[in-house]
Amino acid sequence: MTGPLEHVLVAHAKDCFRSQEYLTSNWRSYGFLFEPSFDDACRESDQFIGILADSGARIEMLPEELCIGLDSIYVRDPLIACGPGFLSGSMGKELRRGEPASLASCLSSFGMQATSITDPSALIEGGDIVWLRPDVVAVGEGFRTNRSGIDALTAFCGDSVSDVIAVPAPYWNGADDVLHLMSMVSPLSTTHLLVHSRLMPVPFRQELLNLGFTLLEVPQEEYDILGCNVLALDESTCLVEMQNIKTIRMLSENGWRVLTYDGRNISQAGQGGPTCLTRPLKRSR
Repeated sequence: MTGPLEHVLVAHAKDCFRSQEYLTSNWRSYGFLFEPSFDDACRESDQFIGILADSGARIEMLPEELCIGLDSIYVRDPLIACGPGFLSGSMGKELRRGEPASLASCLSSFGMQATSITDPSALIEGGDIVWLRPDVVAVGEGFRTNRSGIDALTAFCGDSVSDVIAVPAPYWNGADDVLHLMSMVSPLSTTHLLVHSRLMPVPFRQELLNLGFTLLEVPQEEYDILGCNVLALDESTCLVEMQNIKTIRMLSENGWRVLTYDGRNISQAGQGGPTCLTRPLKRSR
């Protein structure tokens, strides 16, 4: 999750948010914190995608006809990348149930394939998946990802994984709120993780230390504004939403080159940071 980003799928606000009228009618039902500005969101998408392109990544855009709602801009969740390829998610949020099929269709249009989960009881979302090593994955187990979903991922990965660590998610604000595992853990490099320890189960935090990771704590006051949601562009460069000033300073002081983007409308409104806005398709090793 921290090798140089080579190929990435993103969606544009103009295709997911559609118009100011559409936002006015739908932002509450999707659980957004406030109504985004359509024009500002489009400008933010342009900037965000431009940063990814300038980093050297090949950009794939989710076509307008495959954007089925406001949450379609958060392309991480409906598709899971792992050793054998891509696994379509099975969404815990009702309004997002059609997204895995949309992203699978998008993948097929440029020669890739996603495998569907056959167990109707399974729930699993990409934001709950954190690869700690190429063969070690941590999976959040809560409202958005359940035990059947973890079992489906384990079966799909087969011998490519040696350890699947199920991490119980806290209740937090209940089933209607978003709390993925990546809400409290963001990989920065093969040796460092950005974490919010106050939400982490003690055994899981101890396991991260046992695996040799150095844990950098997100400033408490910036957790609610996506300070713990950081996208690694390579082992020494990361992308952070610009409001997280203390997080940016802390990462810079610890040796990271930190790039920033304005995400008030595409990130803060829907509580989806730069990891949520991207589905990496290929990273260098």
